[in-house]
Amino acid sequence: MRGRLGAPIVTVAVAVATMSLAQAQKRDPVEKPGPPMSGFYDYWNAGSEFGVGIGITDVLTCSIGVLTQPAVYAGNNLVDCDAEVPHNETTITVNPYDPSHAVAGYHSYQISALGATLIAHIIGTTSVTFDGGANWQEVVPPITPFQFSGDPALAFDTNGRVYFANIADHEGPGGNFTAPSVIVAHSDDGGLTWSSPTTVAAGQGAVTAGGGSRVLSFQDKEFIAVDTSPASPYTDRAYVTWTSFQDTPFQSISPIMVARSDNGTSWSQPRRISGSHPACATPFGGSAPGECAHNQFSSPSTAPNGKVYVAFENFNTPAENQYMVVTSSNGGASFGNPVRVDTIFDVNFPISPFSGRSTLTGCQFRVAAPGNIAADPSDPTGNTAYIAWADNRNGTPAASNADVLLARTTDGGQNWTTYVIDNTPNDQFYAWVAVAPNGRVDVGYMDRSYSSGQGVCQYGFSLNRLTFNAGGIATQVKTRVDTGLSDAGRSRWFSSLTGGNATFLGDYNAVAVGSDGATWSLWTDFRNIIPMAPANRNHGQHAVGVRTP
Repeated sequence: MRGRLGAPIVTVAVAVATMSLAQAQKRDPVEKPGPPMSGFYDYWNAGSEFGVGIGITDVLTCSIGVLTQPAVYAGNNLVDCDAEVPHNETTITVNPYDPSHAVAGYHSYQISALGATLIAHIIGTTSVTFDGGANWQEVVPPITPFQFSGDPALAFDTNGRVYFANIADHEGPGGNFTAPSVIVAHSDDGGLTWSSPTTVAAGQGAVTAGGGSRVLSFQDKEFIAVDTSPASPYTDRAYVTWTSFQDTPFQSISPIMVARSDNGTSWSQPRRISGSHPACATPFGGSAPGECAHNQFSSPSTAPNGKVYVAFENFNTPAENQYMVVTSSNGGASFGNPVRVDTIFDVNFPISPFSGRSTLTGCQFRVAAPGNIAADPSDPTGNTAYIAWADNRNGTPAASNADVLLARTTDGGQNWTTYVIDNTPNDQFYAWVAVAPNGRVDVGYMDRSYSSGQGVCQYGFSLNRLTFNAGGIATQVKTRVDTGLSDAGRSRWFSSLTGGNATFLGDYNAVAVGSDGATWSLWTDFRNIIPMAPANRNHGQHAVGVRTP
């Protein structure tokens, strides 16, 4: 059931290749960091274990299902099937008019041989199901003229068109990564085939091997939403937001940008929307006082009346960082200045000595606190929305204790109330929120409370379903939805320097709710054991999920 690249990749990747990705510049543990760039900025360093240069990525397709997947995934769904290579940064969307039809996205690390040299390419990849998750078909969309794509994000419109957003860049000889850009492709057959990508925002400059060159404009961490409300004056309008790292001799800033489209091929000119606020009190990098100039991790969402919400993390603070939200009531033509939601406690995470980035006790993978924003489809006024994240407010740099938070607004984003959703022992991290048609709020996240403790880097996946009334949370039910612990502490991938403890598993998970109220969860999973691999580094990395009625 594998595509034509499956067998050779298994042999080459397991027997020969090791990977140590994203060795970021290290920082002093007491230094407050600015916005972190994605793994693309660090990927040049993978050349120490892989050949670099322009390679050819074959288009492939393969299928997997509950009857053909390995028994270790019983009760869950293996979504990828291309090979025993890394898969991470999962995303998922459900057809608003067919709750059995969903499209998933994730990174697939395509490995090919050029003579005796291995060429590794990250490709934003998709899988589609038409039967409620029982069977999946993996499809690698075209990315020409780019060589790499990543940070995948998906959204349906009301006509069944699927949008697939990524960042993408070109590769030159010697490992240069040039013009990191925001791209969007679309599918009109439900995810079986994809258009060539449209460039929404072009990057400028390059990252060279050794990290020597300055990137003039690095487009990073995009996400996408489509207005699917029949009552909206902007039905089927797509919105993409991202961080634009802009580095010139006079400024080094990272504003949040937006572009919109009514057809997926023609996009508006990018607009800066992160604005100014008194809480953006610490200017640096040449930014003006009060300017919210240093940001990352944006996510958009649309309300039933067409209102657009965009949430993002801001770093113009003297200590811990903060969640901010901007809104538009005219279809994205303009946005107001941001509103502060809450503090994000992510400066006080432990620091990995291998990557120099925030991590969790007992682990080495980089961790980020922010999640996403989701408007309530059951509120016709468009005034109710939710933001989920997980931060270390109850932990310390010596011992993490990440917990899941949920902020709620009922007045269109002007005021927010924060609730602690899960503070059970050990870490809960990478939270994602979706709202059901009846207003039920679903928060999914990785959960270390199912492991033996923080001495091992293991996690499961939890789904927390909530309802609200005028007084706040009315009901709350937490369910463990994975059927096997992920062991990131014995990873085959991203672990050559750590003795098995993965330094990368992606920066987010995915949760979506169909029109029938069923919840789709998708996460990076480390349960599969690779035969003949060393015992301390024998767990693969795959996209795994489940549909919960």
